[in-house]
Parts: sequence; C-alpha cells; structure tokens
Amino acid sequence: MACTAPLVVPPALGRGRTGALFSRKASSVRWVSTSSRVTSAKADGRVGGQSRGSDKTALKRFRVRSAEDPGAPRQGVTVTAIAEPAVTNQEVASTPAPAPRAPPPPAKTSLEISEDAPAAPPQPKRAPVHKDLLQAVVMAGGPSTGNPLTEYECAASLKFAATNRLIDFPLANIINSGMKRAFVLTQFNSYTLNQHVQAAYPPEVFGFGSDGYVDVLPSFQTIDDQGWSMGSADCVRRHYKAGALRGPGFVPAPEAYLILSGEALYRMDYGQMLKTHNETGADITIGTARRRLSELDVTNLGMVGIEENADGTFQGGKVTRFLEKPDKKALEAVAVCYEGAEFLSDCDVHVNMGVYIFSKRAMDSLLGRIDCVTLDPESEERLDFGKNILPMAVQHGFSVVAHQHDGYWQPIRNLREWYDANLALCVKAEGPFAYSAASMIDHENPLHSVPRCLPPARFTGKVEMTNSIVSEGVLVGGGSSVTNSVLGPCVVLGENTTIIECIFIGHQETGYLHGDGAADVGSGSVLRNCVVHSDVVIGENCVLTNENGEKDKNGLDINRVTVDPETGKGYVIQDGIIVFMPGTVVAAGTVI
Repeated sequence: MACTAPLVVPPALGRGRTGALFSRKASSVRWVSTSSRVTSAKADGRVGGQSRGSDKTALKRFRVRSAEDPGAPRQGVTVTAIAEPAVTNQEVASTPAPAPRAPPPPAKTSLEISEDAPAAPPQPKRAPVHKDLLQAVVMAGGPSTGNPLTEYECAASLKFAATNRLIDFPLANIINSGMKRAFVLTQFNSYTLNQHVQAAYPPEVFGFGSDGYVDVLPSFQTIDDQGWSMGSADCVRRHYKAGALRGPGFVPAPEAYLILSGEALYRMDYGQMLKTHNETGADITIGTARRRLSELDVTNLGMVGIEENADGTFQGGKVTRFLEKPDKKALEAVAVCYEGAEFLSDCDVHVNMGVYIFSKRAMDSLLGRIDCVTLDPESEERLDFGKNILPMAVQHGFSVVAHQHDGYWQPIRNLREWYDANLALCVKAEGPFAYSAASMIDHENPLHSVPRCLPPARFTGKVEMTNSIVSEGVLVGGGSSVTNSVLGPCVVLGENTTIIECIFIGHQETGYLHGDGAADVGSGSVLRNCVVHSDVVIGENCVLTNENGEKDKNGLDINRVTVDPETGKGYVIQDGIIVFMPGTVVAAGTVI
C-alpha cells in the first residue's frame, strides 16, 4: 500500500516506539511529545513565510514499522523546519569578535525544545569496526540548481582537472584508504556518471585477485516509495531498507557505513576517521573542516558546534549542535576566537564536510525504521542528513563526535566554485601544499579514470603557455597564447588565438566533431573567463570576453550566436562567466 501516514523517525537507540514527525513551519523547530498513534497531520499553512492553503501542505508523511508491536500506540516528537535568518558576510566582517571563552553548553538556537526529548538508553561499548567491514556509500544523485553545466549531467559527473570527474576524488580516497567496497547512489542526469564509473572502476583497481567493487545503485520506486528520493537521507534510507547496501553475498555484512558526498574535493584517509570512530565508541562520526569565517560564504554552509578537549584540540570532540544558515547570535556561539581577533570574521568555525560514519545500530535506529517518505511536490523540504537526521541524533542523546580534516576541502555547489577550483590547479600553491587545490593532483595518491589511447599534445609553431593544464590530443596553432586555463582532451586551437582563464571540456577522441585538424576556436579569436563545452565551434576573429562585465544573462538569441532556442544551444553568462552549451556554433566575428 502507498505511504499515507506521517513519517516517524525514531531518535533513540533501542526505543521501538519513539519517533519524529517532520512538518514545516516558518521560524523554528519544535519537538513535541505525542502519546497517541499518529495517523495524519497538517502543516500550519505557511511555507517560507508565505501563506499556503491546507490542501497544499509541505508535510513530510511516513509510515513507521515497530519491531516490538506494530499495532501499539506510539510516542513521537513533532519537528518543524528550521528557517533561521542567515547572517551576511558583511555583518561577519563588521561584528566585533566575541571574547575568547570556553565552548558553550549545548544551546537551543537551532532547535527549540518544548518538552524533554527522550534520551538514548545506555549502550554497551561496541566492538571496533574493521576497515574491511566499513561500507562506503557515495551520494551522487542530487540536482545542482543554477549550474548550467548540470543540464546534461549531474554535478558528480562534471569534469575536473581536464581528464577526471568530480566522482573520482571521493572514490580515490576510498581506494587509497585501503577500503574495498563502495556504492555510488545515482538519480539525476546519471547517464554519463553510470558510464564513467563502470568503465573506470573494474575490480582490478583494488588489486588483482581482490574482491573489491564499485557498484552503481540507481534510484528506484516501490509501492510505498513512489517518486524520486526526497533528499540525501531518504536516498540512503531506501537503499538501506531494500538491502542493497548489504553488498554481494561473498563479502561479510558491513558493521558501519561511510556516507560521502560525490561533489566535493579533498584528500582524506578514511582509515584515520574510522580510528576516531572506534576510539571514541561513537554512534556517528562527522568529518569537519576548520575554516576562517572571512574565507567562507556563511549563508551557504552547515556549521558544527564541538566541545573542546582538555588539551585544547577538537579531534574526537563531542558534537553539540548543527547550524544551517545561522543568525549572528548563533554564529558567535560556535565561533572559535583567539587573542587578537578583532572582528567575527577573524574567528574560525567547524564546517560540516558531508562525510559521515554511521554505526549499524545508528542506521537501524535513525533510518532503518522509516517505511516511506512523501511530501508535497511543491515543497522544497527534503529529508537530509545535515538538516534533519544529525540534529535529531544530537538532541536525542546519540554519541556524535567530530573528526577534523587537516587539508584542502572545497565543496562544488555551483558554477563559480567549480570554475575557481579548476583554475586553482593552474597556479603555484601559496602556503602549505596540503591546503592548496594542487594537492588534488598528487602522485602519491593516484586518481583513477577512464583510460584513453590518444596522441600527445602538439604545438605547431611558437606558443606561449603559462600556468595551464594541457591534456592529451590537444593541438595549438602557432602564435597562440594560453594563460591560466584548462584544455581538455583533443581541443584544437587555431593560430594566433588568445585564451585567458578558460576551461575547455574537450572531446572523447580526435576529430570528434569537425574532422582532424579543424579548429574548435578559429584563428585570431580572443576568449576570457569562458567555459567551452564539448561540440562547440567558435569562428575566427571572435572576441568573447564579457567586456560589459555582465553577471547573469541568457544569450540564446543575441550577438549573432547561431542557436536553436528549443534545444538550448547558445551561451549563458553566470557570475561573469560565459558558458557555451554543447552544440553551439559561434559565428565568425562575434563579440560578447
């Protein structure tokens, strides 16, 4: 039968009749004890501060399975969505830094508790989890709103460093950490991602004779779960309950789960994170990165409050809270400030990296007993780890600790972050190498990708090449200049071209579109701050530099760009970056 009753998420280990009902409210999260069996509920008619009719509620609905007595009355808690006012970067830069002090006790900023929430009962210390029994789960199925490159493929499938894709970096971390079992969960625009993973990750990447595997698990529907997965936690929940995360029968059942985002750049030894998980005996371990507030967009990150250890460090420290879009007061409460910090922007915060280890009993208690999740299609609410599951775990007494990552970390959530991270590979690292984008290309930590049999890059005549990445199969005409740019495989530049801070996606093979030697960019053309997708032809003597400094513009039918509006061919300017979509033909002499 379809899911018709409200979704109850059990917050406490070992409590078979305790749960959480997710509904949406404008300004707070409220946990309310309920004593009768929940069969239906309505939101208060407000979403994002705008009135909505009761027939269009943003209510997440669910049905819960109780192992003790499926028909018994249930106790639960009602949760409404967080909508805290976000502090701006300008406010952070002008707000005086709070005085250095001991970390505050768990506060009620992000969750307003109207009654005492049930605490997790005492649990015997679990046995350490061996690395071979840690199952990796890479989430790569979500849409990337606002990024024109994800119209044709998901964010995890976007090219990076010319010949790799974003998904290669978490998978490289898994392999280089000595793990041998990984699932990639896909959903949105997954065709190129499925092809890439299947071709790039045969069992031999784990060593010949190994029983390692990387398998793709596509999204699916059931009688209870009809429609797409509703958020990262819902996606993992569906596969977990279906038994898909168990793995093949020839390997032992996992005892813990490493849950990762497929859309972030970093190098991490997950064995060290597992060590933190085992030494603390935690139910959940969270990867965190300590960053200066002045370097962050505080409106677009999840932040974590961590208790400081006796030695002044935070490694393995207890997690006390999660903040999404915090206000200034909440941000001051979690900021780590030192002597000499003048403004709040001079302080550090712990950022949630989207890297988690869940013990099996935490998975069973938090996700394993949710039967189904549905919600109003018009609602933007999702069942996510950072917004829902982890705050619930902290507030209800699960042991949640932090594993601090010491090194480069960059989430890829939009076009600007993808563009800047690519170009950061081209310049010499400033400061410690481990904190630079260049650390992503490290021969001691190899990356895997689809093998290609292509000729080497070739320059015909005098070419000036500065701080750039040039892939195999590239042909550059004499008199050309390439600066701070990435040239993907088999790109052909005509003579006397000027390329500045551009990214070319490239082609699968030479002569892929126009025939051998035909130029992707015609002679005499000048490009700056451009992203050129595959199958784009740019004529001679074009000037594509966004001289007017436009930030956002849809250019499907202007400036003599030959396009078909129905197919979406053309260019888009976003955040000052000109993006040429696949199949676009730019006429000779075009000026943008």
